[in-house]
Amino acid sequence: METFGLIFGGIGLFLLGMNFMTEGLKSMAGETLKDRLKKFTGGIFSSIFSGAALTALIQSSSATTFMTIGFVSAGLLSFSQSLGVIIGANVGSTSTGWIVSAIGFQINMSMLALPLIGAGVVLKLLSKKRFSSQGQALTGFGLLFLGIDILQNGMGGFTEFINLSQFHGHEWWWLPVLVIVGAVMTILLQSSSAAVVTTLTALHTGAIDFNQAALLVIGQNVGTTAKAFLAAIGGTVAAKRTATAHIMFNLFTGLIAVIALPLLIYAVMMTAEAFQVEDPAVQLAIFHTLFNVSGVLLILPILKWFKKTVKWIIPEKKETPYMTFLDESVAVVGPVALEAVRRALRKMLYDLAAAGKEILEDRTVKDSHRVKFQQVTFGLSEIQQFLSTIRANETSVSAQAYKQQVAMVHAVDHIGRLLKALKEADHYVQGLPDSKINKFMRDVDELFNNVITHSDELSDKTVEMAEEHSIKIANRRRYSRQELLEATVKENLTVDEGINAVQFIQFLDRLAYHTWRALYHTSGNRNS
Repeated sequence: METFGLIFGGIGLFLLGMNFMTEGLKSMAGETLKDRLKKFTGGIFSSIFSGAALTALIQSSSATTFMTIGFVSAGLLSFSQSLGVIIGANVGSTSTGWIVSAIGFQINMSMLALPLIGAGVVLKLLSKKRFSSQGQALTGFGLLFLGIDILQNGMGGFTEFINLSQFHGHEWWWLPVLVIVGAVMTILLQSSSAAVVTTLTALHTGAIDFNQAALLVIGQNVGTTAKAFLAAIGGTVAAKRTATAHIMFNLFTGLIAVIALPLLIYAVMMTAEAFQVEDPAVQLAIFHTLFNVSGVLLILPILKWFKKTVKWIIPEKKETPYMTFLDESVAVVGPVALEAVRRALRKMLYDLAAAGKEILEDRTVKDSHRVKFQQVTFGLSEIQQFLSTIRANETSVSAQAYKQQVAMVHAVDHIGRLLKALKEADHYVQGLPDSKINKFMRDVDELFNNVITHSDELSDKTVEMAEEHSIKIANRRRYSRQELLEATVKENLTVDEGINAVQFIQFLDRLAYHTWRALYHTSGNRNS
């Protein structure tokens, strides 16, 4: 029982360390992650490099997969770019094996782990959030090595309880069995890194041989698709396509690795001999990298057909407006989640501006406008919940992220008020004398045109123009009220018409003001 206790305890510490380290590294990288990904995911090769680098940085291919699904849903990456990131994530996932085999097994891990844990905890507790993410990552790194040390001690007596000799020889059945065992390990541990480290430790201590370890690692690579499958359930078309591409690519790579296993092992041994690598754990890290890189090289020539197959499996469908941006996976990374909210709000603002323009031109609220208002109402409710999810997921919020989140809350409020005003439009728009309101109508029409024309990207100039329109309408409203009320006595204007005209101008002022403020907070150039 002591052996199994050490194994389970070691795996538990490793998983805890991975979680700490991944969250810390994501927080450190989060502020620039969006901009870096947009910059380095232009073509397929740069996308693959970005996926590999990101996975190596945060030490989690699953986290990279979820982020990528989120980036596609938020509109930050195209489906084609996401394919490259997903493919690169497989290569990046091999970095854990290299760290453990090339560094972890070559030093006294407990001597390294405890100082790292101590330094990380002190940094997190005493830095007043300034270096909190760094402290969390450092603590996780120490726990990771402590877990490996305990796991290594437990694996020393593993062969006394479980005999793996039956999974060897010339019988065909032991190949798929070990691949399945490897996949199950990843699913149960919820981490391919933990499963690979367990296999590396077993190989390093002699509990299994190289062939068995190689098949387990292939299975562990395939096992990561379970999380992608779960992430796709109930997701958007973009999310489902990205998850499907991840599943198909990993299955393709795993099948190639099993079929070409003797050839791959031969290549590993030749490489190890050329570089005088005798440690079987390092050799397994070479194997892990080799078959993943082979998968990339084999998929590139058929990528066009691969992409078409994914799109055929997950066809386009009409999704609920605004929700295409708000996939749950987006909320994992604060800056990306806030960008998704901004884009959803901008789409709402565009739709309300278009509806408002039609209502003012036709002087009536149609059924199509009421349907759109219902969709925006539902969308605002979903965004409010989504913003709460972002707040719950953020372990440490930077000043910039805080300001951006406050700006999104302001935008939600102003779009909600704009929506409320448009819902009441029927009360104001009918039976008014054109001569008294034309100049106000022209200003509001120009403002709505401003929103519609610059829907893709708002500049400071666009926001300033909206501000000028709003201020002009507000100033004109102040002196027009007295003028209109006096006209009920001096001119041929009834009291009802005069009061209705005043109320209508106040209504236009509300439209202009809330449109401007919503533009201001969703412009992407404002932080508060």
